[in-house]
Amino acid sequence: MIEVIDITKKFDDFTVLENVSLEIEKGEIVTIIGPSGSGKSTLLRCLNRLEEIQSGSIKIEGEPVDKNNCRKLGMVFQNFNLFPHKTVIENIIEAPVIVKKEKKEDAKKLARKLLEDVGLSDKENSYPSQLSGGQKQRVAIARALAMNPDIMLFDEPTSALDPELVGEVLGVIKELAKEHMTMVIVTHEMAFAKEISDRVVFMDKGKIVEQGSPEDVFENPKHPRIKSFLSRFL
Repeated sequence: MIEVIDITKKFDDFTVLENVSLEIEKGEIVTIIGPSGSGKSTLLRCLNRLEEIQSGSIKIEGEPVDKNNCRKLGMVFQNFNLFPHKTVIENIIEAPVIVKKEKKEDAKKLARKLLEDVGLSDKENSYPSQLSGGQKQRVAIARALAMNPDIMLFDEPTSALDPELVGEVLGVIKELAKEHMTMVIVTHEMAFAKEISDRVVFMDKGKIVEQGSPEDVFENPKHPRIKSFLSRFL
């Protein structure tokens, strides 16, 4: 589904990603963990061309990623990125109507179904300022799903939330997992990563240090860097 081949990303002279390669299969749930500044979020942003890479290549379903096929990727950011002056339902239908030229009524119909799926049917006419952080993030997930993506990218979807709101967002992601949605999730929630992942990728200093099943990475990590990282969480 996604093929990352030997990519390097620099900001000026600073190398954020160095010769990173990764393959993600259809229906697979891959979580990316590691210390802050290890390149996790930058890798995600390179997948959908929010950041341009200096070398290497990224393919989606065998085709080089471009502005057309990167629509197959839905992205959820840690800070929600909702339009503050638009209602919940207006936020959700914006891209389908403007980018995909869908009829407004069709877009609203799907938006209402998605709001039901994330447990927010009663909030369609609310503005983001009237929502809790957990509700905003669930709207952001519904908005990404409204574009009918094949792959969902989550960039630390719970890191801006109060601890008691984390569960409601993780619950929505778990429901997507049951539907076999292909997902790449950058997260600091180790217990969640362990529970939901088909594969866990550990990054440090712009490189993939180790990857494997949750059991392998969390219970039998080979690299000393992972052992010291996990000892702070588990």
